[in-house]
Amino acid sequence: MHETIFWVDSSIRMHTSNIQKVYQQVTNVSRGVMMFVGSITNIGMTTHVGMYRYLPMTYESSFTVKEHGVAAMFICRVKEV
Repeated sequence: MHETIFWVDSSIRMHTSNIQKVYQQVTNVSRGVMMFVGSITNIGMTTHVGMYRYLPMTYESSFTVKEHGVAAMFICRVKEV
């Protein structure tokens, strides 16, 4: 068993590998669960070009479609969780 899970969806891009400050906030302030939800410009930025064989849109049109629910989450094993 692990003490902490850090889950990110495939569209998340990390700007640094140092997550110590966020980890401390999760374990000390948030009672064990912290979610990061946001939205980036469009799905064209995060979809592999090969996926358009299976999607009902073209690569070019994907840059006009907004992406919603980009997410990351920390879950720590604490009493409250």
